[in-house]
Amino acid sequence: MKPVRLALALLATSWLLTAHGHGPAVATQPRADARLAGEPATDTARMLTVALIEGASALRTARPTAKSASHAALLAVARERITRLEELAIADPAEVLRVALPADARARLPAEVRDLVEEMVDATGELEVMHVDHVDSADDHYLHVLATANGRYSLHFAGVVPDVRTGALARVRGLRVGEAIVVAGEADVRVDKLAVAPNTRGAQKTLAILVNFANAPSQPYSVAAVQNVLFGTTSNFGFEASYQQTTFTGAVAGWFTIPVSSAGCDFNAIGQQALAAAQKAGHVLADYARFLYIFPASTCSWWGLGTVGGSPSQAWIHTKWGLSLNVVGHELGHNLGLFHAHSLDCGANAIATSGCTASEYGDVFDLMGNNVGGHYSAYQKERLGWLDDGISPPITTVPAVAGTATFDIAPLEDPRNGQPRALKIPRTSACGVATEWFYVEARKAKGFDAFLAGNANVQGGVLVHAVADGVADSGYLLDMTPSTGAWSDAALTAGKSFTDPVSGVKIAPVSVGSGGASVSVTFPPSGCTRAAPALTLAPGSTAWTPGGASVSFTIQAQNRDGCGCAPTAFDVAASVPPGWGATVARTASVVPGGSASASILVTPAQAAVVAFYPLTITAKSVSAPAFAAAAPATVAIESTAETPPAPPAPPAPPVAAQLAASASIASSSYRRPLFGSVGASIVTRVTKAGAPVTGASVRVEIRDARGRTSTIKGKTSASGAVTVVYAIKSDAPKGNYAVTSRATSGSSTATATASFGVN
Repeated sequence: MKPVRLALALLATSWLLTAHGHGPAVATQPRADARLAGEPATDTARMLTVALIEGASALRTARPTAKSASHAALLAVARERITRLEELAIADPAEVLRVALPADARARLPAEVRDLVEEMVDATGELEVMHVDHVDSADDHYLHVLATANGRYSLHFAGVVPDVRTGALARVRGLRVGEAIVVAGEADVRVDKLAVAPNTRGAQKTLAILVNFANAPSQPYSVAAVQNVLFGTTSNFGFEASYQQTTFTGAVAGWFTIPVSSAGCDFNAIGQQALAAAQKAGHVLADYARFLYIFPASTCSWWGLGTVGGSPSQAWIHTKWGLSLNVVGHELGHNLGLFHAHSLDCGANAIATSGCTASEYGDVFDLMGNNVGGHYSAYQKERLGWLDDGISPPITTVPAVAGTATFDIAPLEDPRNGQPRALKIPRTSACGVATEWFYVEARKAKGFDAFLAGNANVQGGVLVHAVADGVADSGYLLDMTPSTGAWSDAALTAGKSFTDPVSGVKIAPVSVGSGGASVSVTFPPSGCTRAAPALTLAPGSTAWTPGGASVSFTIQAQNRDGCGCAPTAFDVAASVPPGWGATVARTASVVPGGSASASILVTPAQAAVVAFYPLTITAKSVSAPAFAAAAPATVAIESTAETPPAPPAPPAPPVAAQLAASASIASSSYRRPLFGSVGASIVTRVTKAGAPVTGASVRVEIRDARGRTSTIKGKTSASGAVTVVYAIKSDAPKGNYAVTSRATSGSSTATATASFGVN
């Protein structure tokens, strides 16, 4: 399980789109407040993508006299769309990948428009990873930047965020949107991962630079006070926690007044100006591996910010929340290469297969969590090389052998010796391959863990963390006494036991004393436990195809049954919109832990209009049909109409056009927003004798639940369709909304109706 990396505040940000009436096939209400806000950011990006496709088609078929206007309209849509995608890259990177135009569609756009459209890139450069620490952990987030020869790009991940450190050279494949690159997941970041974070032992040469602002030249701390916290308390902590291997040494420079305003929070500018000031004062920057920028409270809302690793590393600390081991040691922990120390709350259980909630700072016994200054956990120390590496104390890796064995561990806080400090227990049955581990450690009220004095639960038991194999940002404290609802008594005490519901592994402290703990570990014999498969889809974002043309999805299903189960195959199927078709397939039979693939074809309806259509693809175990998994997919219909403009024709006798109106999304109801407005997109398609009618005038009337009527006008594009957007405001009445579309082409008219609900 991974923690949420984006600040929740970002997800609640209102992304506003001013409606434009000059698009080639998009018309909107002629009102100044016709906007899309909040949740409809997704709808906005999809509607603008549809408008871009329709506009490109209209430009290619426009008469010479209309080319200039069509080109200008297409540019306007492209500019609006790229702005929305840049915003969406922060709020919902996965949606950016879903609405991205395929390379061949991008290539057909005019060059000036093409420059405003996203493109797939392979970029190589140096990674910068920073964590923004807020007082409210809900606002915490990581910043990833790739510095390349062509510029700096912010990285935004639609899937699992890779565990990478500052300074790593990486090749990133993703979708470039302006100055951002949207990355599907960790597999698209190629970097050499080190088992142990580098540069974590020995004297850490650190320069603390004290700066203030021209408009706020206060000096809240003396140089001596900073030296005491950094080279006294924090260095002593590092020496003890590292088993006498790591200290912080160096100098404090300043105070310097820099030409940066306290009214902003430009941490890059603060860092650059601080380095320049220190260098001007005679400090040789090349002598230091770590820089701390300390400054008076400003408009920065976070309590600290630090690069995750890096040579040199950097940390920004303002004085609003004080200068202490809590802040300085935490940010230097990031600088050494650590992520946060988490917890996993599974309600009435210590751990469960579902219903668990991860807390970013939840480990109350770890300085990288919600803690007053205690030792890093055994897993964190292993990542720094302070355990199980070189002269560091060892960790005992327990073999996955059926039966019971007992192991001894010394207190985590004891000075360096050859005694194991933790157990590393594979979370698997006796025949399985571990992808997760349980780390078991004993803690005592010693040194910087003196805050444990009086905590009989922790000192009389062992702490257990769940860790994902090879995931640096892992380490979840488990609550072994979930009935109390507190985390201060999370230890598993002597005489009690914990049995993992997945693997059946049993952990039981036999005895716990001042010298450590003796722990019994039992692996059950292998058996068959069925589980739903894990699915991977290709394409993983959006499959583009013309209406009526089939598109292929390849589904890889991983057998997650227990290792005592017989091999099984998986039946693959898709749930598609009415009028569409889909084949079914069956994978080859695979053993537990193995994977097999199968491909199915999805065929859209011939008359499907340009839009995004959600699908659900499922894989069901043949041996145990009750165990199935589902994954969402998206098909986008791309208009390929390239009909040249017809010459002027004499008036024709009236011929009734067949008209249809429908919502552009599958939902027939909308939730009234708390603020702003929600856009309901309505597509009207006009045909004559079965063929699309270009340039038909369409008048769409929407009658709300109180009987009030709004009118939106537009003209059909080359595909015979026009999209209008009706804004549902926060004060809109709840109930049924009736839609009437009236189309006129020459002397012919036609009418269609539709409806939707607002709740």
